[in-house]
Amino acid sequence: MKTAHGLLVGAAIILATPTLGVAALLAKDEMTFEVSLDGQSIGEHRFRIADGSATRVVESEASFDVRILGIPVYRYRHGNTETWQNGCLKRIESETDANGTPYAVDLSRTAKGYTIATPTETRTHEVDCLMSFAYWDQRFLRQQRLLNTQTGELVAVEIQSLGELERKIANRTVPVKGFRVLAVPQKVDIKVFYHSVDGRWVALESVLENGRKLRYALVGNDRLAVAERVSDPPSTRR
Repeated sequence: MKTAHGLLVGAAIILATPTLGVAALLAKDEMTFEVSLDGQSIGEHRFRIADGSATRVVESEASFDVRILGIPVYRYRHGNTETWQNGCLKRIESETDANGTPYAVDLSRTAKGYTIATPTETRTHEVDCLMSFAYWDQRFLRQQRLLNTQTGELVAVEIQSLGELERKIANRTVPVKGFRVLAVPQKVDIKVFYHSVDGRWVALESVLENGRKLRYALVGNDRLAVAERVSDPPSTRR
């Protein structure tokens, strides 16, 4: 579970589509996702996003508890702060407790690229721009490698378009555009969905290494309801 989820939270691929754009975000925005495993709620993942003129700061917190017959069998806590400048990572500080196994990542931008430090090693990468698995920003779908903010690993990815679909979000049937994120060596298979009207990230699904299904669904809010009304044909609106 921890390998796949580390990619989800990293906030977390190659497809360049004419309609691809930045997800609709406010200057200050917050998204809360209910997280389930095989249909059973295990917790939530919150994202707080603050935009400046060229800088974006994203804070995320994930808290999961898996139980069998009421007995805790897996505990996951993740905290992450990302600073972005002109669409590229500038700074990351993350800490994770994956069922008692600690992880930490410290990324900083340098004159020649990036330095990524973990408790076991420090690596440099001479590249102009890095992005994490930033599901809240569709520009991440244009990248060939993405940073796993739990482990500090750069992951080669492939993207497949799933086209126009529908997903049930907060008891609403929502029109979405779907994409599939694949990283074969890491056994990663993630589907991410954006509202067809405003481009907002609304759902995510992943099959974990043990075959269980992890799902994120955006908790209902006014913006989701407004986007739904805009997407309805006039004859169906009340």
